[in-house]
Amino acid sequence: MKARSVQQHEYPTKPVRLLVPFPTGGSTEFTALTLGAQLQKLLAQPFVVENKVGDVGIVALREIVDADGYTLLVGSVNTNSIAPVLFKRKIDFDYDSKIVPVSRLAEFPSMLVIRASVPAATVQEFIAYARERWGKIRNGTDWIGSYPDIDALMMAQAGGFDVVNIAREGGADALLAALIANDIDMLFLNARTAGRAIRAGAIKALAVTGPDRLAAFPNVPTMEECGFKGIGTSHWHGLFVSSAVPADIVRLLHGAVCQALQTEEAQAAFGNAGARVVPSASPEQFAGEIRAEMAQWRKVAERMALPVA
Repeated sequence: MKARSVQQHEYPTKPVRLLVPFPTGGSTEFTALTLGAQLQKLLAQPFVVENKVGDVGIVALREIVDADGYTLLVGSVNTNSIAPVLFKRKIDFDYDSKIVPVSRLAEFPSMLVIRASVPAATVQEFIAYARERWGKIRNGTDWIGSYPDIDALMMAQAGGFDVVNIAREGGADALLAALIANDIDMLFLNARTAGRAIRAGAIKALAVTGPDRLAAFPNVPTMEECGFKGIGTSHWHGLFVSSAVPADIVRLLHGAVCQALQTEEAQAAFGNAGARVVPSASPEQFAGEIRAEMAQWRKVAERMALPVA
């Protein structure tokens, strides 16, 4: 979609808010800032990123429930795929009818990382170490019920060891700091946040959760290569709006997002962060993918007897 055709819709006519349900400094904020900078050029209005943290992302979700097209959400697999399943009782509105997916934006590969002082250089060595310390391995997570701790529980179950999930406020940067400080032992962390600490030797990388090794860390195997096929969540970000937003504006936003993500600046920014841009072919396609993901998370919750809040 060309910028000129966007302007013919007379939207937007004032600044647009991009809500981020995580603390500053994380990959979701990075995506919002990168997207907002390009949308601002295309749509000739400021796109202002605001961090709205709290209650497993529900604070930010609640703010867009009845909002117009000038308050948008850059959500993630945690807030828009897992939370509506595991925290359905906490959401005081009908999520399925009130929140409309616009487009997937980007995917950030995650890595299984451990504190530098753990005497292990491979996944199998770490499992042997963990088995000897039953109930003492501390896994870091944003909140109990987010994908990093579910992935850790699945890995522990498959590997025959036990983990204690430790929730830390402050997002990915706070979790990284806790790992470096030896306050936790392991963590599934996005590669953008983990990269510098890995290179500095402050933490160790044992595996990548995606299907392929990362160009920046070619010697780090995938979870599948380590014998843990199917364990590791795609850490995606997406754009969401209220169902109160007119359908033509949703279409307009989808087209603008696709155009924004294909700019040289956006491609370079995400590429340098080790992420992939993955715009959806349509809002309907993205919505269908999320419904399928939510069904899978329901199965995971049942299989692992996860508490539903």
